[in-house]
Amino acid sequence: MSLLSETALPPDSETFTTDELNEVQEPAKKRVSLHTLGCRLNQSETGVLARSFEQQGYAVVPDYARAEVYVLNTCTVTEHSDAKNRQIIRKLHRQNPEAIIAVVGCYAQIDPEAIAKIEGVSLVIGSEEKMRITDYLAQIDSQNTVLIVRPKINKTTFTAPVIPHSSALSAQKLRKQTKTIERDVVPANSTLQFSGTTTSHQSTRTSLKIQDGCDFMCAFCIIPFARGRSRYREFSNLQEEARMLVQEGIREIVITGVNVGTYKTGKRTLVDVVDFLNTLPGLSRIRISSIEPTTVPELLFQYMSDAQHKLVPFFHLPLQSGSDIILQKMKRRYSAAEYTDEIWRAFESVPDLCIGTDVMVGFPEESETEFKSTLKLLKKLPLAYFHVFPFSARNGTPAFKMKEQVPPTVKQQRGEKLRLLSTKKRRVFHQKFLGQSREVLWESMKPDGTISGYTDNYIRVVLNELYNSDLRNQLLPVRLKELKGQTILGKFESG
Repeated sequence: MSLLSETALPPDSETFTTDELNEVQEPAKKRVSLHTLGCRLNQSETGVLARSFEQQGYAVVPDYARAEVYVLNTCTVTEHSDAKNRQIIRKLHRQNPEAIIAVVGCYAQIDPEAIAKIEGVSLVIGSEEKMRITDYLAQIDSQNTVLIVRPKINKTTFTAPVIPHSSALSAQKLRKQTKTIERDVVPANSTLQFSGTTTSHQSTRTSLKIQDGCDFMCAFCIIPFARGRSRYREFSNLQEEARMLVQEGIREIVITGVNVGTYKTGKRTLVDVVDFLNTLPGLSRIRISSIEPTTVPELLFQYMSDAQHKLVPFFHLPLQSGSDIILQKMKRRYSAAEYTDEIWRAFESVPDLCIGTDVMVGFPEESETEFKSTLKLLKKLPLAYFHVFPFSARNGTPAFKMKEQVPPTVKQQRGEKLRLLSTKKRRVFHQKFLGQSREVLWESMKPDGTISGYTDNYIRVVLNELYNSDLRNQLLPVRLKELKGQTILGKFESG
């Protein structure tokens, strides 16, 4: 499982005008406000929920707007995530004490009883059933009664509903439910159909979910317990959604999942997904959100180095630690030397490649010597950035019971050192491209006319002048002129 920060591959920004806000807040429609914590997979699933609500006649309003229904799609990767979830729930309750608050996703899967005790919560739905949230909302009989819907973890039978993207949901007659509903989770290596993942009709870049769950069982990771064992989306089903996304105007598709490199249904693999997307007229870019270093098909290097191929030169390859001792304790499936070889092979094969990674500090028994091994490795590798996470002991994982827990102050100090190094690495990476002309997919535009977007190798570019035309969803070249913070200022050249 890759631990992506909330800033990795951010969702497309959207500005709401006064007229738009008035439209979505039409009194005749019940308003729903959706909130998301965690990775891009969570963000994409929230997009599906938004579309499902729209199909059911709800008005989806911005996350800061007052609503009759609040939905929080949760993350539980760290203790901090859990605390943030609880903080948001209480904030939403204060915003509208009469509203229904539905808490869904990973945290809801792991600790539903604790969530149910928080004032204001009416509905708690685990990972597998959250896409049926509109069905369960209809079953809430009182704000004083909390409905918990939580799949069992270690069973073998499960079916997932498919949520259409553009047509109304067919009427479904639900069986009578008790106040706690338990269903079985998909077994390892099973196949199912997933719902779609688009986030907005105005999006330029969106996710295509091809896989969920994980079989790797790293010692620190709670995700296999929150999302179940690895399972894969039907190939024809993802083809259907991809075609729909391109028809809606999407220019870049991000392949998303918990462990996308393991994708396999029949004879189809991740390479087949990429091959199919590459054939879609109108699609400009294909990006892989994150992939475990031991699961990268070598053919992807060739695709990324081909200027005519739509797969962009970008890899996010989680490291976690540069110490073999710690990697073994983490139950990672590679050594520091093997990871190093993979990084250099990618870097030397793909021109202008952007490589990012995840690093964990303060894993149990991580000594200063082992931390220095991580620091040394990160310094010498050709990485563009890395996300740094302090170890968080998650109940139920092997690491939870490990002795010699690293003090919080030490984890903080080590994290600060690595974040500083990451900032320096990103600056060095950006400096390599100053003066070049590169195509940018323009994504967001502020009311003052400022517009920004990303290059193929994930450099955020902001025009250094106001531009009167709306360039969103256009792929246009720009000269990279000046480095400012974590972005580059660009300029269209006349003539």
